[in-house]
Amino acid sequence: MKTLVLLDAHALIHRAYHALPKFTSKNTGEPTGALYGLSTMLLKVIRELKPDYIVAAFDRPEPTFRHESYEAYKAKRPEADEDLIKQLIRARDIVEAFGIPILDAAGFEADDVLGTIVEQTLRQGSGQAKNLKIIIVSGDMDVLQLVEGDKAVVFTLRKGIEDTIIYDEKKVLERYGFGPKAIPDFKGLKGDPSDNIVGVKGIGEKTATDIIKNFGSLENLYKNLENSNLKERVIRLLQDQKKDAFFSKTLATVRRDVPIKFDLPKKGFQIDKPKLKALFGELGFTSLAARLDVAVAD
Repeated sequence: MKTLVLLDAHALIHRAYHALPKFTSKNTGEPTGALYGLSTMLLKVIRELKPDYIVAAFDRPEPTFRHESYEAYKAKRPEADEDLIKQLIRARDIVEAFGIPILDAAGFEADDVLGTIVEQTLRQGSGQAKNLKIIIVSGDMDVLQLVEGDKAVVFTLRKGIEDTIIYDEKKVLERYGFGPKAIPDFKGLKGDPSDNIVGVKGIGEKTATDIIKNFGSLENLYKNLENSNLKERVIRLLQDQKKDAFFSKTLATVRRDVPIKFDLPKKGFQIDKPKLKALFGELGFTSLAARLDVAVAD
């Protein structure tokens, strides 16, 4: 069984930026805290997951289809700090120096690119893809909807950048009370304030969880709404905000049809050690050079 690791690079750099203190390179004066955190996470991923193949997905600066269909999408989030923007740009240099290929697509977020890679890889069902395990590395819980049995799992950060957990289908069920595929339906009801997804106002996490456990999907819920045992108040909220529920589900759904064509890299993954050491030296990451030797030796 070979392992394909997919990096949600955008989510990882955001997590590193908020988890670590702000510091700058003595050599260049540029902000480097998030870059140090990202490098640390990548070394941990390589050491622990031992990927045969590894690919990174990034967001792009253009508006996505979500922004175009819903102007308020992510509007409540504060503007990104200048320091974070600089490090998001520089993060590509870090990933490339590791020898990791990058994929992105105008109009889509990084997790849509990952969803498309998972879809294309698992549906091929022949050749290399048949004996392949996919591990998605992200700090964003939205990608849990991409989990499939133990063929596609998520390696995510619980807090900081060191405390990690792997979610297979069983773990998702333990956490939510329903399977990965129902996560967008759940968000269609509960909403997601971090992305400004409204959901159905008046329905909280517990009610949303109970509804999804009982009905499985929004489609099934609305098909059986009139004859359900739900409270009258809840039925009225669902009837009045049906459009919001389905639109919120659409916003929360990771796309699997991004116009990219993914093939497994012809060569297995290998760290580009000289290039990475040179970049670590430039950024002042002297302590990471020794860890690099260990990662490569393992």
